[in-house]
Amino acid sequence: MDYHHFVESLKRFIIKNFSNKLDFKIPESLREYVVCAIHGQSDSEIQITYPVHPNGFPLLINIYGDMPTLHIGGKMIHPKSRLILAGQVRAKNLEIEMDGVFGQIGFVLRPTTPYYLFQKCGSYFLNRWRSVENIVPNDSDRLEKTLDSTGEVMARLDIMLEFLNKLSLKAHPRHKWLDRTLKIILHTDGRVSQNKLAEIVGFSLRHFRRRFKEVIGVSPKYYCKVIQMNTFFEIFKSSDETKLNTMALDCGYYDQAHFNRDFNSLIGDSPRKFLNGDHSFAKDYLGRL
Repeated sequence: MDYHHFVESLKRFIIKNFSNKLDFKIPESLREYVVCAIHGQSDSEIQITYPVHPNGFPLLINIYGDMPTLHIGGKMIHPKSRLILAGQVRAKNLEIEMDGVFGQIGFVLRPTTPYYLFQKCGSYFLNRWRSVENIVPNDSDRLEKTLDSTGEVMARLDIMLEFLNKLSLKAHPRHKWLDRTLKIILHTDGRVSQNKLAEIVGFSLRHFRRRFKEVIGVSPKYYCKVIQMNTFFEIFKSSDETKLNTMALDCGYYDQAHFNRDFNSLIGDSPRKFLNGDHSFAKDYLGRL
């Protein structure tokens, strides 16, 4: 194995161990807020910087070990809290830098959870890691201390679920129109127009766009593109890499040019350059949940 392939294999190993989906049962009462549990850690010190691409779902994460650094547009952000909520991604130049021993455990959340449970508009979390203690200071300070003192990593999930359950007792009322909209977007793999969605929920297009973006943090058109692109990556994982055009058509793209434009808009590069570039390992954490 030459050096390039060795580095590529190492990066893939690191990323796959960065956010493994756990076989962890989410309580029925919280399934409308939580998708699944994830866990990742390095067994030794690592030094790597990799891009973060949109997948449509926010995260509630407890970081243990050394703290990572977030890079946005050349600006370095050092998280001050070990319990963070990461929102929607709408940036081509968002990267995470790891330098040390890394560990994280937490949950993939529904797109509406930051609004319903944490009672903040989606734009508050957009392209950001927000400290939970700054969002709900009365509850999270004690929670962080409890998490830090917990020796068993997996036991942290139950502690965090108890926290989410308390928040659910004071959650914002659900918006049936929004829940229905998201269900349609996911069911159609993002292949539905804004006009159609607005018509289904009985809103004017302008009002629909404004309300959707207010809660989710990105426009419905952009969110549909994110789901459509991640559907492509899900198919890509089990397909022949040489058949990009066929896979793109299967995901609803009209032609290769249409696919290339959306790919560049969301990923920041052409499909071929991305898949043959230094950051091609990032495709391992893209796909459908």
